[in-house]
This record gives sequence, structure tokens and C-alpha cells, in this order.
Amino acid sequence: DSLLQENMHKILNLSRRNPCQIVKFCTEKQPRRPDEKKLLRELCGKIRFTGPITIAEYMREVNTNPLHGFYMDKTVLGSEGHFITSPEISQMFGECIGVWFLNEWMKMGEPKDFQLVELGPGKGTLASDILRTVARVRPEALQGLSVHLVEVSSKMRQLQEATLCGHSHGEGGQEQSHVSKFGPKVAWYQTLRDVPKQFSFFLAHEFFDALAVNKFERTKDGWREVLIDIDPTASEGTKLRYVISRNATPACVLLEQSGVMDLMVGREKVELCTLGGTLVREISQRVVEQGGLGLIADYGHLGEDGDTFRAFRKHKQVDPLDLPGTADLTADVDFGFLKSQVSPDCAWFGPTTQGNFLHNCGIATRCQQLLDSNKDMYVHKNILESYDTLTNPDKMGQRFKFVSLFPATMGQIHEKYPPVGFTEAVEE
Repeated sequence: DSLLQENMHKILNLSRRNPCQIVKFCTEKQPRRPDEKKLLRELCGKIRFTGPITIAEYMREVNTNPLHGFYMDKTVLGSEGHFITSPEISQMFGECIGVWFLNEWMKMGEPKDFQLVELGPGKGTLASDILRTVARVRPEALQGLSVHLVEVSSKMRQLQEATLCGHSHGEGGQEQSHVSKFGPKVAWYQTLRDVPKQFSFFLAHEFFDALAVNKFERTKDGWREVLIDIDPTASEGTKLRYVISRNATPACVLLEQSGVMDLMVGREKVELCTLGGTLVREISQRVVEQGGLGLIADYGHLGEDGDTFRAFRKHKQVDPLDLPGTADLTADVDFGFLKSQVSPDCAWFGPTTQGNFLHNCGIATRCQQLLDSNKDMYVHKNILESYDTLTNPDKMGQRFKFVSLFPATMGQIHEKYPPVGFTEAVEE
């Protein structure tokens, strides 16, 4: 009714000005409003047929459903999206990562051929800033460098191609020839398993927090899983709620895994990301067997918080069960769990705070360089605000954490020259 009234109002207004416009308005194809409840109805139908679903299943469906998934065909990043990541805030972030990679690359003997593998590369901004930094500091390193992006969304692949290559010819893919603006070739993959096994620098920035988690709570009968069911009190029958499983679910065996049981001591709630554990295990094995390193940056903890599942829509936190597919679902990364999944032959450093990491990588110096190179006071204000947002403990400086992975065989080198950013804070 409201849509009909809106269209009639437009027609009446047009007739007062130019009657010919009525024909044009009525014959033009009007944009269809998205049905924000379609995925909710589908999920309710599934629950009615199979019973309550896990939070992991819910997250996978909401984030990556081919038709209605949040990440599949939407502008999710930036001021016009639902959240802003550090690379989108300032070039200083990506430049610091680029300097860090170069420094560790030199410690490893400056291998000629190596891969930059990024998981969940967003718009491609971070990879672009890294390549630009390498091109300025050590351009010869680009000759043997190739870029490999793990991305499931065709829409995001197009944005990444436009950012890195200066154009977009459709869906990026390994079978097509892509050359970045800086020289290295770029290829896209659906999964990490598809990426060639070579000496690689793995990068995952705000990637693990979007992976599906299973949530558990300790009860008088032992650990039980938190599930999602239909709220029977809702009039339309399309409202969701949380319930506790009556019995142990198949996912409860995760709590009995080697290295996980020790993490459960003294905890009443826990969120486990099995895919995250699988991926960090694969990264660590590749680092050990083919050589390279890994850098993970995300908001997370060491196991002290087991209730972090939430959603963000248009930069505001909302109910994760409200209008699935219209908001970003996320859960803080349990770095304690990820560490328990790492290969025993792989060294783990961190987590350290984002503020500490960036300061050790020289962000204050870079900030001053940018200020000195531009006299526009408006630009100065933006630079200083970005610097503060990235490093201030009350903003992103404390909440976001960094961890790194190296072959354990580099132990003697790291005793003398530990990875930059994983030592005490630099006074700047």
C-alpha cells in the first residue's frame, strides 16, 4: 500500500508539470526494493523442516549464501557500507605492513621468488598499499613477487581487480592473465587449498572474525551447544531466538580435541571456529614445509571472552538474528584456540596490540612525513585523525591484535632479531 501511494504521489506531481512525463514514468522500469526478509523466511523454513541450527551454520548462510549472502553482492566496506577497516582509514596502515614484510624478507635472505597470499582482501586496498611500498623501497623485490587472493565473492573480486590492476573485466580468476599496476601478476582462488604451494607471505586482516563459530555453554549436565530456533511467541512465525541444546551435539566433540580441553578450564562460555583452526594449521604447515611467514591481524582475545557473536549494520551494532543477510556477522578471534592448532614446527609470536605493532613499524615517522609533504590544514586534520584512530588504545590501537608465524628453524635468528612489532613498545 505504501509503495502504491508513493508511486501515485509521483504521478500526480508529474502531471502538474508535464503530462508527457506520466507516460515516461509508467513505462520506465522501476527499481525493485530488495526483500530484506527473504533469507529470514528461508532460514525459518529450514528450521521447521530440520530443527534448530548451529550458529556456525547460521553465519555461513548469512555471510556467504550465493543469492542473499551479506558478502556476496553488496558494498560492505567503506563509509557507504557497513564497516570500515584499517586499510580504508589510511595508507599508513598498509605502508607499515609493507615495511614489515620487507624487513622480514631481508632477514630470510631476500628470496627471489615468493608469493603474497591474502585471505579476504576486501577492496584490495591493503595489497595495493603493500605493493606500492615495496615498489618505492625495494623495487627489485617485485620481479619475483606474485599476488594470490583468496576471495569467494565475485563482486569483491571485481573491486580488487579495479584497485590492483586499474580496471575490471568481470570476475577475476586464475585462468585469466592479470597484471597489477606495480608489475606482479594477480590471481584469485576460492580456497587456500587452491593456492600454489611455494615460499609465501600469508596475510589475513579482519578475515578470521568473519568465519563461522560454534558456541557452547557449560551447564549442570556438561557442555551444551547454543542453537538458533524460531521464536514461538512471534506472531508471524519469522522471528529467531537462541536455545540451548538438550543433549550434546556432534560439534561438542570439538571440545575434546587435543589442545582444546586445556582452554576450557575455568570457562563458562566458549566460541570455537573450526575453519579458522583448519586454516591456521594449513598456513603453519606451509610456512614450515615451503618457507615463508604468516601475519594475522584481527580483534580478539586469548580465551577470556566466550560471548562475542554480534552484527553490524551501517556502522551500528544490531541484533545478529534480526534481518539476516543485511548485517555483517562477526565473532572475536580466540587466539588461544588458533595457537593450539599451529604446527609444532612453527613459531608463534603475539598477540601484540595494533598500536604497539604500528609504532614499532614507524607509523609516527610516516605520519610526520605526510604532514610535512602537504600544507593543507584539512589534509593535516584527516592525517592526524587517521593516525589517532589506528593507534589510540581507546580506539583501534588496543582492541585489534597482531600475531605472526615463522618456521621454528629461525629460532636463533629471532633470539637476536625478533620479528618487528612483537617486542616492547617504541616510544614515539
